[in-house]
Parts: sequence; structure tokens; C-alpha cells
Amino acid sequence: MDWTKAKTILIIALLITNIFLLVTYTLSNSDNETSEEELLRETIALLEEKNIYVKGELPSVYQKMPVLMVQYDRLDPDFLRKKLAEQTPMESKSGSRKEIVKMVEAFLKDCGIWSPNVILDKVEQQDNKTYVHYKNEYEGYLVEDSYIICTVENGVITEVDRFWLKPKGFGQAKKATISASAALLSLMREKDQREAILVEDMELVYWLNPSDYEGETAISDTALPAWKITYNDGKVKHISAYKD
Repeated sequence: MDWTKAKTILIIALLITNIFLLVTYTLSNSDNETSEEELLRETIALLEEKNIYVKGELPSVYQKMPVLMVQYDRLDPDFLRKKLAEQTPMESKSGSRKEIVKMVEAFLKDCGIWSPNVILDKVEQQDNKTYVHYKNEYEGYLVEDSYIICTVENGVITEVDRFWLKPKGFGQAKKATISASAALLSLMREKDQREAILVEDMELVYWLNPSDYEGETAISDTALPAWKITYNDGKVKHISAYKD
């Protein structure tokens, strides 16, 4: 056989095979995407039948996630009282929001409890008091129920309310997580049938179930992935994100 002709036939055969595989892959992905979209529509319709409504779009990204090891980081009360007593008041007892946040950050650093995980959450004003709230974020994930709230009055910090979980790193193994729609179906099974729910926000977080808390003697713990569901003007529900 003429080698040049045989080589040409072989190349054409390979091209046809590649085109067939590409078309098959594309059609398969298209079917999967269509199925997921249909499933999402059916899920939302089912939820609405049960008085659960979703504001905006549900998160579509979820993936395998590891556990998060954390350490309970407690501040000695006597040390905190000493630091509060040593403060120098601000020049203006009613400083601007920026000045108050700057003062609070400097105080937390002086106490040795500042880190890259301490993220400003919100600043609230009530009467003559300012409340500066911080949240805990690690590698882009919120560590739930871990916070610092500083109360500022007359140019000084008068109180520090702190419950802090110090992230020590992720576990090595990753496990599959459920979708946002699956988490809402779990919520549907748990809720009071008569209660109407408007879901305002959903995000994947790391969370310690309060029922597992061992008290003040605990040193370390393991936070698990969970869907944080915010609904009905700020109410919060956590649904475990790991598949059973």
C-alpha cells in the first residue's frame, strides 16, 4: 500500500473520531445543564408550595470541602480590665466613624487579639454609644458565631464582648457538599408548616453546632461546612452541608 495514502486515511479517521467525541461530550454537558436547570425550577416550585420563597438567585457553586480545625482563643479578664483602664480617651469624645474604628483596631492590636481574620462587619450607633462589630473569616469563608463587639462611649472603649475561634488549618480530606436547593429542602422538612419564609441570602460557612460545645474547658474543636440561610429580616438557620 502507498504509505502516503495510508497516512492520509489514518489522519482523516482520527479527525472523524475526534469530532464524534466532541459532539458527544457537548450534547452530554448540555443535557446535564438542562437537567440541573429543570431540577432547580422544580425545587423552587415545590418550596413555594410550602410557603418558602427565594429572593434573587440561589448560589450555584458548591464543591468538596474539608473540615476546619479551630482553637478557642480566650482573653484573660484581668488583662482586659487592665487594658481598658489604661486607655487614653480620644480628643473628641464623639469622633467620626473612621476615627472610632481606627481607635478600636489599635486597642485590639495592643491586646494582641488582632489578626488578618478579624474583619470589620458593621458599626452601629445607639444613643451615645457606638458598637463596632467584627467577624471571623478564613480563606474566604465566614467562621460562624465567632465575633468581637467593642462598645465605645465618651471617647473610650467601655466593653469588649468576644468569642473567638482561631483557625488552625483545614483537614486533609475533602467531602462532597449538598447544593443550596438541597439545603432549602432540608429547611422545608424542619419548618412549621404554617410559617411563611422569605430566603434573603445563602452562603457556605464553617460552623460549630452549639449542641456540641463542651464548655469553658474546651481547647480545640472541628468546624464543619454548613449552609447559612438568612431569612425573614435577619433570622439565621444553619444546615449541615455534608452529604450523609
